[in-house]
Amino acid sequence: MRRTALVAAALALLAAAPAAAELPVHLSGSSIGEGVPLKAYATMTPAVHLFGDTLTARLAVVADTRWVDPARLHVKASFLPYLPLRAASVVRVHSGRFEQVTWTWKLRCTESPCVPRVPRSDKYHVFHFSPAKISYLTAGGKRQFGLDAYWPPVEVLSQVSPGTAKTLQLTKQIKWRFALSPLAAPTYRFSPTLVLWAALALAVLFGEAALFLVYRWFRVLRPRARLAEQAPGTPLERALAVLRFAHETGDETLQRKAFERVADELGVERADELTRIARELAWSPRTPEDEEVEQFASEALGAREDER
Repeated sequence: MRRTALVAAALALLAAAPAAAELPVHLSGSSIGEGVPLKAYATMTPAVHLFGDTLTARLAVVADTRWVDPARLHVKASFLPYLPLRAASVVRVHSGRFEQVTWTWKLRCTESPCVPRVPRSDKYHVFHFSPAKISYLTAGGKRQFGLDAYWPPVEVLSQVSPGTAKTLQLTKQIKWRFALSPLAAPTYRFSPTLVLWAALALAVLFGEAALFLVYRWFRVLRPRARLAEQAPGTPLERALAVLRFAHETGDETLQRKAFERVADELGVERADELTRIARELAWSPRTPEDEEVEQFASEALGAREDER
């Protein structure tokens, strides 16, 4: 008689809960009640929101691990016209024979179907989503039984204020220009005009310095080229001409190189006391006087004439 009463109670529960019609009923009882191995709870927050806001859909399934393996649960949910921002997050909590598996979706709709219409209509303001399908799969992956979880409806409101909506309805236009508060005048550590003129002055100064350096380079290079063109024919005469030019222009480096060149030429043509004097003057710590240079050049040319 007790077993017959349990069967009758189970049949009554099945008749009163069509969402769990596919669930098996265990006569020996279930830790979640009513002899069923699963129960599902679906929530949607916020129930009323503004257009473009994010919704949170949460589905919690409580299972009796004595009768089912929660790892075999599979959920299929559609929230059209809302779309998930990312894949659902899954959280599992286990306590004794209970295990709760919670799926959470973040939803948003910014498309035309979700735009509130004027005049107000439930068709465009209240959305009823299809129930979530919860399936319990066999070891082979086939559906063994399942149940549906029903989402509460959500209502979307316009972010346009009632006054603006009334203006739109009457005038068919809206002013998109907004008055901005006056901005404070900018402040500078240095005056922009001062910085401009200082930059121009520096540019002119550097330009003049570059022109001066080019002019100095040209003055040194051009006479050397002209001297090389007009120099006498023999290497010794050309070396002496360069020596005189370097001494007249005060180019000490060129003068020492010229003495070395004269010493080399004298070493080829006449290796004597003049070669030694030329090398000493080339490496002397002091600059030779005008008389010394002229006397040396005359002696070198005289030695050349004697050779001829």
